[in-house]
Amino acid sequence: MLTLKVLGALGGFVFSVWVARSLGDAALGRAELFILWVTVGATLLRGGWEGAVVKAFGAWTFQGQGARIRRAFRRWTGAMVLIGLAVAGLGSLGFAEEWGPSPWIGWGMGAWVVIGWLAECLRGTGHVSTYALFQPGWWMLLAGLLIFFGIEDPALALALSGLVMAALAVLGAGWWFGKRFQADGSQEGNGNISMARLAFPIWLGSVLHLVLSWADTAMLSAWLTEADVAHYRAAFRLAALLTFTQFAVNALGAPTFGAQHAAGDQEGLRRTVHRIGWLNTAVALPGLVFLWLLGPWLLSWWGAAFVCREAVMALGILAGAQALNALSGPVMYLLNMTGGERAGLAILALSALIQLALGLWLVPAHGLVGAAWSAAIGMGVWNVVGLIWVRRTQGFWMVSLANGWWKRR
Repeated sequence: MLTLKVLGALGGFVFSVWVARSLGDAALGRAELFILWVTVGATLLRGGWEGAVVKAFGAWTFQGQGARIRRAFRRWTGAMVLIGLAVAGLGSLGFAEEWGPSPWIGWGMGAWVVIGWLAECLRGTGHVSTYALFQPGWWMLLAGLLIFFGIEDPALALALSGLVMAALAVLGAGWWFGKRFQADGSQEGNGNISMARLAFPIWLGSVLHLVLSWADTAMLSAWLTEADVAHYRAAFRLAALLTFTQFAVNALGAPTFGAQHAAGDQEGLRRTVHRIGWLNTAVALPGLVFLWLLGPWLLSWWGAAFVCREAVMALGILAGAQALNALSGPVMYLLNMTGGERAGLAILALSALIQLALGLWLVPAHGLVGAAWSAAIGMGVWNVVGLIWVRRTQGFWMVSLANGWWKRR
């Protein structure tokens, strides 16, 4: 799955570099804002159900309730497809002009309501390799191909590629669930699960994550130009390379955390966290040095205008924050899987408020560098406070450097 993550991220880089070099800095800025709006809109419209289905399908898969999964998948997927079609339809009628930077925004949102939902359904049943195929990098790679073959509006290319991916995802996931969970008399299970009750805190956490992930970019679009947005997002994409391993850890580690916590296996939980920390440390520290030393050269891939003082400084700041993020490990996932959901929400809320306040203060005065500092401090707050909370409740530090990461555990 990590290989699929790397290839998908490469697709995002190819799209970003290709748009900047073929259509210009401002076009890339508009494309990044389109991605922002699609991500925010789709996350809000799914209402947290994509997170709740991971818990529900994970439990039912473990209990052998295949028929129940099949029935629920059909019913809930039908609802998500209807939401996606409604949003795409409103966009095609022209309402999307009021929603964001492109008339195609409704198509993109509708497609990603469906894609994000199906990805989490697959993850809930343990099919994480296919789940990795639904990451945004593959979406952007397909959009880059459409631009290569003549579509000059990157937002339209992203909208069309999203629709294609959504259609393929519905057909592929529907076929897989029908084959994997046949109506063969498997255990149905007793009692009903309240998806709304599961979904609301997950949705709230997703909203806070959106603030932490995109507030810096949104504020730049309010005070600076689309070209400035493009320069900042290039630096952000490079810095995010340091958290590659987190994707695989989050997909595979969360069920392990929950199972070990439920079994009372505290020592096993500590060993799992230590191994994850070793992997993150081995990737993040050399990567941080690489980005600090070769940052200007890497930014030049997008074009000479990207190698400006502000973009280079932003890359250095963001790389340091992402290294801390990687070294801290999946701290929020651990909290959510070990009964610390409320603490996790409180930590994210505190971090989001700090980042918003800093952004309003720093971005108008300092541009890209101010946005980078607001994002870095917000990221640092939720990682550091989360680490302290895990230490207090679980009795160990998630940063393996604090435990002697070189030692065998």
